[in-house]
Amino acid sequence: MATKTALLVISCDAYRDVWGPFFTLLFRYWPDCPFPVFLGSNHAVYPDRRVLAFTVGDDLDWSSNLIHMLEMLPAAGVLLLQEDFLIDRPVKTERISQLIGYAEAQQAACLRLMPIPGPDEMCADQPELGVIRIGAEYRVSLQAAWWRKESLAAILRAGESPWQFERLGSRRSDELSAPFLCLRTGVDYPLDYYTTAVFRGYWERGAVDLCRREKIPVDLRRRSVMPLRMRAERSLRRAGVPDRLARLLALPLGFRIAAGGKP
Repeated sequence: MATKTALLVISCDAYRDVWGPFFTLLFRYWPDCPFPVFLGSNHAVYPDRRVLAFTVGDDLDWSSNLIHMLEMLPAAGVLLLQEDFLIDRPVKTERISQLIGYAEAQQAACLRLMPIPGPDEMCADQPELGVIRIGAEYRVSLQAAWWRKESLAAILRAGESPWQFERLGSRRSDELSAPFLCLRTGVDYPLDYYTTAVFRGYWERGAVDLCRREKIPVDLRRRSVMPLRMRAERSLRRAGVPDRLARLLALPLGFRIAAGGKP
């Protein structure tokens, strides 16, 4: 089944409890998705005929698994998502198709659809998009993006974690002549989602609240909500507090959150 672009959800069996919320929201808010949907995992499959399985066997490491998935993918382009990107509003199919068409015409390596981080300079002929410069710290990001499969494969290296791939892959991407495009910050995002619903193995509280609003069950026996201290520590780091100080401050702040205060 050859196709121009396919949607690939990168996952592993350890996250199979997240698949139900992810795919329920995907098909609820993107019922007219024009791309075949693949789920990459180890051995488990998701029981839905709309989801095609790529099982890569026992877990080696994140990058090795993705390399194997790309080898099986019958498409030249891949819309890459992670299983904890919970879509929370209708997806704008026509705009995504137009943006991907522009990226293909520019022979781009990548088109980032969530500007985290955003581009460095704007495209003169496409006001919604910009270019991520060579040397940018996160030229490679694992936020939702369309990739030319051969470009993604060229910067992957077996043995790397997602975080190593973003950091080290960014430098390897500097060797590619193809542009890296990114949606501009502040525009109406055609594919919007709760970014990173699972952190360090725990559910984010906001993601659980989203699922409850959407009447989607979440099994908190398999995966619990992030502890208060970890939530406090993460909030402090996002506010710019150095890691060591954030750890020291997190415990009393965690008690404050438990009592109903703001982080």
